[in-house]
Amino acid sequence: MQNEHNFLIVGLPEAGKTSFIHALDDVLQNPPSRDALCSYGLAEDRSYLERDKAKFRAGKKLDHTERNLQGPAPELWFEHPESGQRGRVFLPDVNGEVFQDQWVDRRWSTSFRDALKTIDGMLVFVRADTPASNQELLGQMILLLPLSQKPALSFQPKKASAQVQLVDVLQFIAIKGEVVRPLKVAVLISAWDTVEKPGNLQPKTPSAFLLREWALLYQYLRSNHDVFVTKIYGVSALGGT
Repeated sequence: MQNEHNFLIVGLPEAGKTSFIHALDDVLQNPPSRDALCSYGLAEDRSYLERDKAKFRAGKKLDHTERNLQGPAPELWFEHPESGQRGRVFLPDVNGEVFQDQWVDRRWSTSFRDALKTIDGMLVFVRADTPASNQELLGQMILLLPLSQKPALSFQPKKASAQVQLVDVLQFIAIKGEVVRPLKVAVLISAWDTVEKPGNLQPKTPSAFLLREWALLYQYLRSNHDVFVTKIYGVSALGGT
């Protein structure tokens, strides 16, 4: 039996989306155990995956994603050895600015809207080593400064809190997207190895981490269980910076 699965990868720029795709490809080709999911072949078009493979394996910073939904999505073929079941997973690596522009411009492309009709689930990426907020609480400290020392601040949408932008993207999908309901969502906290660094006081389980560090995102997903069925994972594609 063979199934095809389409997953939308959602995340702001530098969230770890591309590294995850490369890591998943490597794990399928080099399974950690005999009963783990493994690759049973390679897709005909692997140009996107092979382009940065050497850089990924060397632990170097990958090129910025320039592609969008118009190009062929990275396609991985996997097999469950014990049951013999096979499948193909399609992971379009969407440029993070696409989601940021959606937040800023309040619109999305027709191709993106149409692609939502075909997805079986979403992979939502956040990073463990970057803040979810933009230090809004410092506003109270600014009030303590003399008028002559107060900086002139103007609101710039792209500098809004990361989780505010991400929740807004998900709201677009929930309200305007023609997606299957409830939609399966995996929240992947990338750079998870940084949580274990000495002196790091952040929660050590993915669910507790998201609840504390990305509270708005956590609460939004939990309060919309009729739209999203969510599981939370910590992942580290490279095991270091």
